[in-house]
Amino acid sequence: MEKRWLKSLTFTTLGLGLAVTTVALTGCDIGTSSTVSGDKVKVYTTMAAEADFAKQIGKDHVDVTTWLPFDTNVWQWAPTLADQKNLESADMFIRNGVHVEDRWWSQVEAEMKIKNKKLAVVDASTGIDKLQLQRFVNPDVSDEERNKPRKDPYFYLDPVNAKKEVDTIEAALEAKAPKFKDDFKKNAEDLKKQLDDLDKQFKDMASKAKHKEIVSPYPAFQYLAQQYGLKNYVPDTFNATKFPWDDPAKSEAIKADLAKHDLKTVFFEQDAAPRVKEFLFEMGYVAGALGTYQGGQDPTGYKTYVETMKANLKVLDEGLNAN
Repeated sequence: MEKRWLKSLTFTTLGLGLAVTTVALTGCDIGTSSTVSGDKVKVYTTMAAEADFAKQIGKDHVDVTTWLPFDTNVWQWAPTLADQKNLESADMFIRNGVHVEDRWWSQVEAEMKIKNKKLAVVDASTGIDKLQLQRFVNPDVSDEERNKPRKDPYFYLDPVNAKKEVDTIEAALEAKAPKFKDDFKKNAEDLKKQLDDLDKQFKDMASKAKHKEIVSPYPAFQYLAQQYGLKNYVPDTFNATKFPWDDPAKSEAIKADLAKHDLKTVFFEQDAAPRVKEFLFEMGYVAGALGTYQGGQDPTGYKTYVETMKANLKVLDEGLNAN
């Protein structure tokens, strides 16, 4: 297997005898546009954010599929045999790159070495400073496995990190299909302008917020919090669907724990169950829902990354200023 590592772009070219030419820090040339299986670059991704970035950059020149289904725990999921079969005809696979593929990637990679030697593999986390994962959400593993240190894969929920991903993915697409490079560059610049605007809006919101802490049982928001000068706390005693309402002592312990933090809103990764909202309200809190943009989007109601983050901005603005 031949590998070339770049500071802003990581490819693993699967197979031998494939000429790889490294150019600058913005991309690399893997063959020519003839390496693309058709008129479009066929792209697969693990998660939704990278899929949307590829769509926004590639537009009509790409065909993008997200492997992770909507509303699925990324830590419990693995690609099916059908998913792997589809990858055999792909031009590019974009990994999140921070632990979410660990359980199954080596097997998939071994298959692609044999069955798809032209596949370009892109690590979307390249060039991003990784934080430690605050909580591993997978009830199917042992306590020992759950407590292993891991890096946090939710870096993409920070618009500044998202810009870095856009550069990485744009360079990968340009390398794979250079005949479309002008379109890729223009689309990437347009997307980065939207992300710059989003960044400014988050800065303004956070600077004026009454409460300066994002409290959520779901461990996806520390990059976002850190970027905008907010604290982030991840309680592990309840979640969007479960609350120990049958155990007064545990309920009181949660109340005492939350009282130590600067919040009036608890943020979940989905709309909290009515009973959870009820018990939080009795404690003096309300529930908000922040989109994590992990799994595939509904094609009939597709929301882009930028649209989802603008919705998150509104939820945070309301939640961090609640009385």
